Amino acid sequence: MKYHFFFLGAIFMLLSSVVHAHPTGNMIAVGEHVLWSYINPIDDLEHHACVMIWNKTSDPKVFMQSRHPASDFMLSHDQDDIYIIERRRVTSSQRFEVRILKTTVKGNFKVIWDWFTDEWRIGEGGFMMNSDDEIIFCRYPDLLRMKKGEKPVQHLNIKQPIKRMRAVEHNQILLMGDQDCFLIGQNGTLKNQWDDVIDATVVNAPLDRNQFFDADYKNGALLLAYWGNRSFELIDTHGEQKTIVKQTDPLTPHWVAFWEDAVLLFSSKLVWDGSTPKPYLILFNNQNHYDVIWEEP
Repeated sequence: MKYHFFFLGAIFMLLSSVVHAHPTGNMIAVGEHVLWSYINPIDDLEHHACVMIWNKTSDPKVFMQSRHPASDFMLSHDQDDIYIIERRRVTSSQRFEVRILKTTVKGNFKVIWDWFTDEWRIGEGGFMMNSDDEIIFCRYPDLLRMKKGEKPVQHLNIKQPIKRMRAVEHNQILLMGDQDCFLIGQNGTLKNQWDDVIDATVVNAPLDRNQFFDADYKNGALLLAYWGNRSFELIDTHGEQKTIVKQTDPLTPHWVAFWEDAVLLFSSKLVWDGSTPKPYLILFNNQNHYDVIWEEP
């Protein structure tokens, strides 16, 4: 499968000063569907964000389009419920505002938190909804909890610095540090831990950042988008780490998701000549076979 669509790749906040035109975003799998955020169209100088949706029976298509310039989308889900944070920049005051919407893959959108000033860059480091009235999110180095209309407070008193979080199966939370990942329960109980997932001997990392940018967890296995090594890594239930896909310049991995019996691996072609990033999304199965889902030459 090979589909050609416009894309402006999302690079995490660690690169925002370098790749300032890229939105914050992520990729999630919801049942038979996959959703991710990008900019539509690719050459939109006003930076209107969009959410894409895809499944095996259809081409990728726009699921939600922002009407606001300088906007971003961040995604999370709980079973069939999809939560979308939309962020916009208010030029007159040079501040950001966000709102939170709730929907399903059928696309019936409900605003559950209307626009409010965002002082904490909510959702950039991942988020989950504890309920429609309470959000848990990461803002480096902390894990925070915030009730609707209130200020955020520390959540679970996590001792390690956290750069990203992700809601995963069985109401657990995957926390990502600089070199480690932690799986915790809702009450903070440590379920699993993966230390030193970064190879310190890596050379020529993109932008000299030897880091992993995203992770997902399922059935005891950990999936990593290892930006610094230009690779996607899988740590199995026995703790063995292996490279499942190794890429070369200009491809740079940044998103991952477990999906059914396969994994979704999202990278971007980054060429520092003023051109926009180009997407490369593949569906990789356990027979070492992959299909290209989305690619822009």
